[in-house]
Amino acid sequence: MSRRLPPRSQARFASPRWAISIGLALAAIGFVGAAQWNNSAVRQQVISSAQGALVIQAEQRQREQEQLRAQIEEAEDRVLEFQEQTAGSQSASDRLNQDLAAARLAVGLSDVTGPGVVIEIADSTRQVPAGENPSNYFVLSDDLRDIVAALWASGAEAITIAGGATEGGPPAERMVATTSIYGAGAAILVNQALLSPPFRIEAIGPGDLHARFLASPFYIGRLALRIDTFGLQFASEARDDLRLPAFVGNTRLRWGAPERDD
Repeated sequence: MSRRLPPRSQARFASPRWAISIGLALAAIGFVGAAQWNNSAVRQQVISSAQGALVIQAEQRQREQEQLRAQIEEAEDRVLEFQEQTAGSQSASDRLNQDLAAARLAVGLSDVTGPGVVIEIADSTRQVPAGENPSNYFVLSDDLRDIVAALWASGAEAITIAGGATEGGPPAERMVATTSIYGAGAAILVNQALLSPPFRIEAIGPGDLHARFLASPFYIGRLALRIDTFGLQFASEARDDLRLPAFVGNTRLRWGAPERDD
């Protein structure tokens, strides 16, 4: 016949199961807590790693921007330097062109306009007396040379000589450094052109060029005497506006050369 255990005995045997349950519960709680702590640490590590990567990228981008700024500043400096050089080159080119234009004007290679004087001279219409030299009644190369010399001495800056008809005749010959005036039979050779009377000389110079010319020794010394003595046809007048053409021909020197600096 069996006996029932007293209640205290039942409680005594239940006590170990209760302890196991409590232990399992505490273990579970510890596991969960450990997992949460580990997850938090991992998250912090991930966040720290991501932030570090972003910081590195930001620093890299900043360095790239600084390099780009430096390149832009260098490019701007080069553009400014190029512009200054271009402006300087253009200025030098302009000065060179101005000097070249002035040189061409001075040597007679450019058209020129301005105030001046017009002179016309032709052979005499008088009857040549018996026994007289007929050439005295013709315009000679010396007469043209005296007129040109008187004009230069009076301040002329440009001179031309035309022959034949004044309207529609041969083009005027501009006086330059290589100009020659020689008698060639019944004509006169000016530059490389054979001109015949009447001759028209035009010159550009100061406003009183006409008065200076008439007072020049080159005019009154010999030419004025020939005009009076042999009746050469002569007329002159001042002009407010003349246009003289440029010299057409070869100005190259065959033997002369610029002096070299050794």
